Amino acid sequence: MTAARVIMLEMSSAELSSLREGYRFGEGSMAGKEVLIYGGGMSGMVAAINLAREGHRVVIRDMEDSYGGSKIYNPSTHVTPIDLEKTSQYIGIDVKPVFHKVIRCPAYFHDTMMLWPVYEVFGVERGDRPGSLDTLLYKECLDLGVEFEFSTPLKAEDVPDLAPGTIIACGLIPKAYKMLDVPFLQVHMWLSRGEIGFTDYAWLWFDESITEYGYLSAVNNYYFNLLFSFGKRVEKYALEKYKEFMVRNEGVEHDEWDYQVGAVPLLKPDNYRLFRNGLIMCGTMSGAIDPFMGFGISGALVTGKVAAMAVSDPEAAQVEFDRFLAGFRRSFYIKEMWKRFVRPKVNRLERHIRIAGVERVNWLMTLTEREKSLIPLPFATPGFGHANIYKK
Repeated sequence: MTAARVIMLEMSSAELSSLREGYRFGEGSMAGKEVLIYGGGMSGMVAAINLAREGHRVVIRDMEDSYGGSKIYNPSTHVTPIDLEKTSQYIGIDVKPVFHKVIRCPAYFHDTMMLWPVYEVFGVERGDRPGSLDTLLYKECLDLGVEFEFSTPLKAEDVPDLAPGTIIACGLIPKAYKMLDVPFLQVHMWLSRGEIGFTDYAWLWFDESITEYGYLSAVNNYYFNLLFSFGKRVEKYALEKYKEFMVRNEGVEHDEWDYQVGAVPLLKPDNYRLFRNGLIMCGTMSGAIDPFMGFGISGALVTGKVAAMAVSDPEAAQVEFDRFLAGFRRSFYIKEMWKRFVRPKVNRLERHIRIAGVERVNWLMTLTEREKSLIPLPFATPGFGHANIYKK
């Protein structure tokens, strides 16, 4: 029995009864029920599409003046491991047209480069630009009659009166985590984004000046560059070091950078929840994010589908949620060991790559491409991008 299943079983009978009661419409009929969703990003819209297809009236409220998630972080681009065919089948939406195969993704330890395996790794754009994932989902929502109420944020005084079954998909916004009493880590980050002269490319940069990594991805000739740490401010000297690395190794330079602080539900190993006080959590708010590398695209898509399922059948939805989050604890603890014993010693990692031989390491990476399989890294959380988790 997984930890998430235990969480469901430990819910009081009164709370579970309240959930079931709140999801009822008329005399057991689900047709025509009104479902409120807070968050007009990808996970909220996946939930909305599935609910609208079932005949519900769906209203999405968002703090921004348009769809596509927070304007703090979007437009943006991301790369992620994902089985596009099986993901599309599972969520009932063909998302393949807006994902683009990544051609190359070098990972740098200081200035020592290894090639990250990119089989089944795709880039995708977020936000409200024409080629984004969110634009594809928004058009589908409009075709199905989903209603949008923009510039309508979730407020603390509204939370106690939210109907059971309200879906919360508020992404990385710290204020929402505080309102809903969801434990979180602060994400400190420098951001840059805009048009660029290349596409379907990404890199990673590891250095002692940050706890996580520097990360650029380019999709649709638009780039998103992120330098971030969990729970620790990213000082200006770290940004300057990163900028020098970029010019020296990739010939890329950005003038405009913005500092932001976000939130991720990675504070504790049991932090993931489908239900909180009768509300349905969706996307990052539910904990559907890989603790090791922070992959969140696949988790947002599949938990959008699961959140829609939870409106009519909370028990079945919980089983699905448990299945997708089955590797969360393992990934969390591996990450704890990594950041305590390995990650602070980038010099040692760099030295080991050089001892093994950079060319030999990169040759091994190309073997994974030839065999068409991802390296079985222990931190890859089942459920996010891997085909086997779609099997019953």
